[in-house]
Amino acid sequence: MYSFNQRPDTVAIDEPFYGIWVKKFDKRDQPCFNETIQVMECDNVEKVHDEIENQEKLKGNVFVKNMSNIIELTNKNRLLNYRHIILIRDPAETIVSHYKIDRLITSQYGCLKDEVEFYDWLKATTKQDPIVVDGNEIRKDPKYVLTQICNRLDLPFLDEMLSWSIGPKSCDGVWAKFWYNDVHSTTGFRPLSGIKITENDVPTEHIPFYREVLPYYQKLLAHSIRT
Repeated sequence: MYSFNQRPDTVAIDEPFYGIWVKKFDKRDQPCFNETIQVMECDNVEKVHDEIENQEKLKGNVFVKNMSNIIELTNKNRLLNYRHIILIRDPAETIVSHYKIDRLITSQYGCLKDEVEFYDWLKATTKQDPIVVDGNEIRKDPKYVLTQICNRLDLPFLDEMLSWSIGPKSCDGVWAKFWYNDVHSTTGFRPLSGIKITENDVPTEHIPFYREVLPYYQKLLAHSIRT
């Protein structure tokens, strides 16, 4: 999201359907639940789509960051007007990272099953291979992977996409203060540390979940952009 937010021809929007999701499923355990209800559209999904498309008319391009578990709440016919990038991450890394903030981890957090279902639906409906990007691959060679993404989107790659200012961003959702502290300390894509997180690092109580979602990750990884 921060990378595309750097483009002068693009506006980034952070999870615009989140309000609808937290209200529909009464997610009072989510950080900033009350703030979300107050500041976001929480009832009419068509209004969210309208705002996305209005922003596109104003700026030229819109980059919408979403979690794939909200797709069921969107208008899928309108989703076909958008181009989609499916971002994946090794579930061991997702679990270990999330566990530091919230020890309650369920299938909603990985979203890998939702991503596979969305990938399959997109491919069957559009007859095209969706763009899939693995987080570690983009960290290995950001310029190469971003160039491949831009080529697929019929956009020119811009060097501005490789870096951003430290700290919070105007495109952040209200939940940023809970979840984005780590990324707010960055000014670009962090190189891989060289220490690979594996099943051995996953908390014991979440190993069954890890093993459940690993096949979904492996399926999407096979279709991802590789360096």
